[in-house]
Amino acid sequence: MTIGELLKEYRISQAKNQKDFTHNGIIISQSYYSKVEKNTHRITADSLIKLLHFNNIPLWTFFSRLNQNDNMQYQQISNLHNIMISTYYGQNQQKLNDIKLLIDKTNLSKEDKNEEKLLVDGWIESLKKDPKSFDMELRHKLKDKIFSHPNLDKNTITLYCNFMVFYDLDSNKIIAKKIIQQYKDSDNVDIKIAILAIISNILAIAIEKNQIEDIQLFIDTADEIPTLPELFFYKNTIFFFKNLIIYKQTKQNNSLINCKNAINTIINLDMKSYGDKIHKFLNKHTK
Repeated sequence: MTIGELLKEYRISQAKNQKDFTHNGIIISQSYYSKVEKNTHRITADSLIKLLHFNNIPLWTFFSRLNQNDNMQYQQISNLHNIMISTYYGQNQQKLNDIKLLIDKTNLSKEDKNEEKLLVDGWIESLKKDPKSFDMELRHKLKDKIFSHPNLDKNTITLYCNFMVFYDLDSNKIIAKKIIQQYKDSDNVDIKIAILAIISNILAIAIEKNQIEDIQLFIDTADEIPTLPELFFYKNTIFFFKNLIIYKQTKQNNSLINCKNAINTIINLDMKSYGDKIHKFLNKHTK
């Protein structure tokens, strides 16, 4: 039984229509929820939990009734995403292509396999540097996918963060400000990671485009987020970009030293490929 099928069963057992079940569309829009029941759209964990609480459905009872195969598929998808991210940071396009073969060997549905392959294609596309090689059709497809969701939930934010390079800087600033405003008071560590990753990307893109004005809001937001062990990598990366911006503005040697220390931290934590990439970025923008 799928999540959509089980939700529908509970809704019918409570003699509720979709409008009542979704709290008049406040938790999740009725049109989107309708597609969840039909298994054509996925529901985020946050929205699902809110639905269950609102309709007095015990979490343990609900999840224990889900088919064990669903849990296995969720774990497979989570594992694939972790592999994609680590391979991307290793800047290895061939290994990213190999992940498609790995996806084919899973027992995911055809729809899930196609969705995971689309993400792999997105990661590969994001590695391209020559505009002549850009696959604009793929980029538009991923951008449409990100904002086909009715809300900027955790999954949508993560997807957006991964493919920010497909947007221009002004669009990224507008979207990022909206996300920060919506989640600035969140205690969810995953949300904090997403926000820091988005800010890191904003700073990198701003430096690359040589448009480092009007980005103080993002630096201040990152500084206001306390450094937790789970956030250290992102805070260190932002520390690098922030000091590079200061160096470009003031030519203070101490800021350049801070950049190099941040790179050494990345390399010493066994992320040499990414550290080398950041080092090349530093050399490019300090000439």
